[in-house]
Amino acid sequence: MLLKTARLILRPQLPPDATPLFAILSDPQAMRFWSRPALTELAVAEELVREQQAAMASGICRYWTLLENRQAIGSIDLSLIKDGSAELGFLLRPDRWDQGLASEALEAVIAHAFGPLDLMRLAAAVQAENRAAARVLEKNGFSQVQQRAVVLPGGESRVCGFYLLKR
Repeated sequence: MLLKTARLILRPQLPPDATPLFAILSDPQAMRFWSRPALTELAVAEELVREQQAAMASGICRYWTLLENRQAIGSIDLSLIKDGSAELGFLLRPDRWDQGLASEALEAVIAHAFGPLDLMRLAAAVQAENRAAARVLEKNGFSQVQQRAVVLPGGESRVCGFYLLKR
């Protein structure tokens, strides 16, 4: 389902989105707070988008590409949709940070989650150092319910805040 905000179009992710998403996923600044290192090959982004397409087809996830003036500037998703709950994640090109775009996209996805998808709760995890992402969640009504160390792929440990929003 296509979602619109004042400045963005959130379009369901398509295979051609792999190229602009790779530009973000390969940027060390954009990936600094993610659980995986920056990508180094476009083929990995293409495979990721294929996997996400399969997850969308099965109904367990929704992935949107964020378009501003027809340019892909990020992505947002609802994953592990089950029993009235989902996990929310978002990623934005660094040159678009600090302009309210992530919050704007989140607001649209939350409305969709609690409206047409009839979900009852959304969860999100953010590395504690990523205060900007935590502020976006809090601005949109999420509350931190837990903070603990998690082991990332590759064995590195980081402290993460776990956030919850109930309808």
